[in-house]
Amino acid sequence: MARKENTSSKWIKSERVGSIALHLTRRSPFWCMYWVEDDRDHPEWPKRNSLRPRERRQSTRETDLSLARAVATKKNEELFRLKQFPELKKPAERRDPVRKVVADFVEYLHGLDRSHDYVRNIAGRLGFLATWMEQARLSCVQEITPSLLLRFGQHLKVKQRLKASTVNDYVDAVHCFFGYVIFKRQLMPGPNPAATGRQAVLDRLPVNTTPPPTIYPEQVNRIIETALRNGDHQIVNMVVFVCEGGFRFQELQFLQVGDIDLSRHEIILDVKKPDLSRVRPELQKRCLTSEGMWIPKTRAGRRPIHVTDRMAKVIQSMGLGEATDWVFMNQAGKQVAENKTLLRLKDHALEAGVLVADHPKGEGRWSLIRWHWLRHYHRTRAHVCKIRREVSKVAMGHAADSIHDHYRGLDAFAFHEEYAKFDSGIDDALLT
Repeated sequence: MARKENTSSKWIKSERVGSIALHLTRRSPFWCMYWVEDDRDHPEWPKRNSLRPRERRQSTRETDLSLARAVATKKNEELFRLKQFPELKKPAERRDPVRKVVADFVEYLHGLDRSHDYVRNIAGRLGFLATWMEQARLSCVQEITPSLLLRFGQHLKVKQRLKASTVNDYVDAVHCFFGYVIFKRQLMPGPNPAATGRQAVLDRLPVNTTPPPTIYPEQVNRIIETALRNGDHQIVNMVVFVCEGGFRFQELQFLQVGDIDLSRHEIILDVKKPDLSRVRPELQKRCLTSEGMWIPKTRAGRRPIHVTDRMAKVIQSMGLGEATDWVFMNQAGKQVAENKTLLRLKDHALEAGVLVADHPKGEGRWSLIRWHWLRHYHRTRAHVCKIRREVSKVAMGHAADSIHDHYRGLDAFAFHEEYAKFDSGIDDALLT
């Protein structure tokens, strides 16, 4: 059995490059690099105990010294640059307080003319993230990692008992924040640790969300029949608009008579500047910019909507007024309120026996129906009618979800021609 040799601790090669001291051991396959960071004059070779190893590299003894000289020269230049110009530190070496960067981000959002409620919600959610990090003794932006954000989402879900949709809003805020941190301020290298889109990290959370139930034509017809029996024609018209056109409810609130062009069988949803005296106060804060402009939810939200024959009959029966009038308004001539109309819709659905369940607060029975679920119903019927995915995405205002859709154009005439075969399944006899 071969005898194990003791590694000698004596240096066989030593050299000084600026503030860098290079040492090569007699038997170890490593060479060590030491340095000091002050300006005091040192002896030719400082004592070994006064130096701390900063880097240890492995190589062969034949090429050690030449390689070490090159690395030490580069390191010496880097130390000098960081000492003379500390603002040029690498992102990994920076330590920017989270709260300070969040405050800068909020100021940046104000400069983009975002709505007051939007900025307030973003600031509150990011402030909660900073508080949670401080409890874990973390205070710098550079300490945020994908695993840390996953733990934050689990904390919101388990400890704070927030709904999955609310957790998604928090992660969306972090996603927007890191777009500013990485690309605008360049405080961190690499990709966005929260770059997962609107769905964020919901799929990785312990409890997955339950998709909305499938709604069938006979259920929609029962709701319409009950609303007509109760004399609520406005709810009937809104149900037809959502089921036939796939509107979001906010789009119904800001829909004006001038947006409708029956001669071309289309409704145009685009940026507009409504009369502020006729906009609900809560919508002025939440949906309008500082200049009073209403902007759709996404760029894809600026879109045409095909007016089907059934929707055209409903529009002609509504007796619409001037081009600047709202299509759906209350008795005061202002926009309809989402919460009040939703309660009316639920009352009609409960009477019709559609999606009835126990009230979560123990207030008897109620219907689970929501306006957005009727928008899902529109997409379901488009699939049943064999309308292509890229066509229905244009109608609903969804962004392209794959790169080939980016290069596939859709002619306006082809869009209306294909959507002419759409059938929502609503009984026309109920609308006469």
